[in-house]
Amino acid sequence: MRGVVFMETLRRNIRGAVIIGALIAFLGVVLVYLIPNADVLKQYGELMQSMPAFLINMVGGADAQFMASPEGLLALGFYGRVNLIFAIYALVAGLNITANEEDRGIMDVLLTTPLPRWYVIVEKFVAYALIMILIALISWLGLWLTTRTSNVFVIDGGRLFEATINLVPGSLVVIAVSALIATIVRRRGTATALAAAFVAFSYFGDVLGMTASDVAFLRSVSFFSYYDSTALLQTGTQWSSVIGLLVVAVIAVIGSVWAWQRRDIGV
Repeated sequence: MRGVVFMETLRRNIRGAVIIGALIAFLGVVLVYLIPNADVLKQYGELMQSMPAFLINMVGGADAQFMASPEGLLALGFYGRVNLIFAIYALVAGLNITANEEDRGIMDVLLTTPLPRWYVIVEKFVAYALIMILIALISWLGLWLTTRTSNVFVIDGGRLFEATINLVPGSLVVIAVSALIATIVRRRGTATALAAAFVAFSYFGDVLGMTASDVAFLRSVSFFSYYDSTALLQTGTQWSSVIGLLVVAVIAVIGSVWAWQRRDIGV
C-alpha cells in the first residue's frame, strides 16, 4: 500500500501541472517578444527612474540601471507575478490534501484501507512538492528556450533556473500551512477562507512593508518577502531564505500530521 496515495495524487494532477507550467511559460514568451529592441528597455528604465520612491519600493526597490536590463524586466514583469500564481495553486493543493476529499466523502473510503493516517498527509505533500517542481521546470524551459532566440534578452540560463526553481520553497509553505489549517478546522469553507487570508496577508504585508517603513516588520512574517527575484537574477540563490522557508514547511507538515491523527473524520 505504500506509495499508492503518492502515485494517485501524481496521476490526478500531472496533466493540470503541465498545463499550468505551459501557461506560465507562455507569459514569459509574451513578455520577451513584447520587447523588440534595447531602446524599449532603456525607456522602461527611464520611466522607472522618474517614478516616486514609494512606487519603486513597491516593485522591489531596484535601481533604474537594473530595470533597464532584461533581468530587471523579468524580475518585476514576470517573476513578481508568477510568484503569486504559484501561491494560489499551492493553496488549492494544500486544501486537496485533506479538506476537499473529506468534504466529498472520499477520505472516509481512503481511511478504511490499512494505511496509517500520516501516510495521507506525507505522501500527498511529497507528491504536490514534485508537482510544484515540475511546474517550475516547465516554466523555466519555455522561458529559457525563448530567450535563446531573442537578441534583447541575453540572460544566463543558470540564473533563470535559480530564479524559477526558487519559486518552489514558498509554494511548499503555502501547501503545508493550508493543509495544517484544513486538519485543524473541520469545515472546508472556513479552512479555505483562512488559507486564502494567509496568502492575502502575506502578499499585502510584503507590499505594504516595502512601501511604508512604519510597517516594514510585516515583511518578516510574509513568505513572499523571502523570494527576491531581483537578487536571484543578480547574485543567485539566497540560501538562508530557502532554508528558512523549507523549515517552516516541514514544521507545518509535522503539525498537520499531529492534528490529523487526533481528529474525527466526517463528511
